[in-house]
Amino acid sequence: MPIYEYYCPVCNGRFRHLARRIDESPPPCPRCGNVEVERLIAAANVVHSGAHHERQLRETAKQVNADDPRAIARFLQDSGRLADAEGVYGSPAYRELLARRAEGATDADVTDLVDDLAASMRASEASQMAGAVILTDQVENRMLAEGPPEDHEHATTDQTGAEPERRTPPTQRRAAKDLGWG
Repeated sequence: MPIYEYYCPVCNGRFRHLARRIDESPPPCPRCGNVEVERLIAAANVVHSGAHHERQLRETAKQVNADDPRAIARFLQDSGRLADAEGVYGSPAYRELLARRAEGATDADVTDLVDDLAASMRASEASQMAGAVILTDQVENRMLAEGPPEDHEHATTDQTGAEPERRTPPTQRRAAKDLGWG
């Protein structure tokens, strides 16, 4: 459903109207009731998908010299990706780090900020959450594992440090017990 913009020559007013169909007749002016209104040509608002913006960002990133810290910092500042960033990447220390790098600061010049950022990452809620997600994934992967492949040989050692013995896996795999978790 298009939104059209109209002009009323009687009261010199402009208004918008949401048309239900493209060929719908113009509505009367809401101010004066004049039915002789003119449809205006309005600028179109083009909305691109997130995939378009990602593609555009990647194309721009390819042009950045990966060996130049100043260029990388300017790219990160200009890309707009940090405008809504939260956590470490939205912190004043990170923005300060980028600003210093864009001005030409060396690794030694920004050591204080890097140390602050590293400390905040260790203690941040986001890093703790990321660690919990990784642990959950590892536990879930372990629970879903079906065991070694049929041709896998597992070496074991005893407490005396004797030569490991080779065991061949059984031909039948045991089915995992359904614990009702999902």
